[in-house]
Amino acid sequence: MMKGQRAASIPINLNLPLQISNYLLPVERLHCPELLQQVVEYILAWTMIVILSPVMLTVAIFVKIISPGDVIYSQVRVGRDGKKFNIYKFRSMVQNAEQKTGAILATENDNRITWFGNFLRKSHLDELPQLFNVIRGDMSFIGPRPERPVFVDQYNREIIRYRNRNRVRPGITGMAQIYLPYDASASEKLVYDLIYIQNRTSLYLNIVIIIQTIKKMLLLRSPQPVVS
Repeated sequence: MMKGQRAASIPINLNLPLQISNYLLPVERLHCPELLQQVVEYILAWTMIVILSPVMLTVAIFVKIISPGDVIYSQVRVGRDGKKFNIYKFRSMVQNAEQKTGAILATENDNRITWFGNFLRKSHLDELPQLFNVIRGDMSFIGPRPERPVFVDQYNREIIRYRNRNRVRPGITGMAQIYLPYDASASEKLVYDLIYIQNRTSLYLNIVIIIQTIKKMLLLRSPQPVVS
């Protein structure tokens, strides 16, 4: 790319619940430098852990009582530049859920998910331990969701530009999680991930995603399907 030439925008041809194009501001108008973002997220993550510690303790107790086994579920995921790390979540499935099936993607009505685990997933409370991933620098608050190595290898072979989503740190929440249904395809999610990556320095866009995430958590509602 020639010096001074701006990258081409990703075309947005989807009918979105919230008009994303209104929030794609030029970087020079409103932006959040990456180093500053990491410092802010580090402080914010520790603050949230302290404030939410009673909630996290309560969730941990319920997980242990309702479904015998480990409280925290750890799994290898692929992060920025293909670096692997262990992601942490409150366990929402039965213990050793993949012992017989092997690595398979979870579905919305997956019978391996406990009734309390279903609540945790809808409220996104199962993601709270990932605040420690933010502190470790493995993850950000907002970004593409990290996938398992087996699925990343598959998608890299099958989906054009899928590797581009690993240019940034993965996030606890993201555009795909806000605007797409639970069982959306990897290709559909990739469109939203690339839109965010291209505009990730927009402070306004990040604020909108956080607000929409909080709304979805409070309403315990899955995102509605998007008509293309």
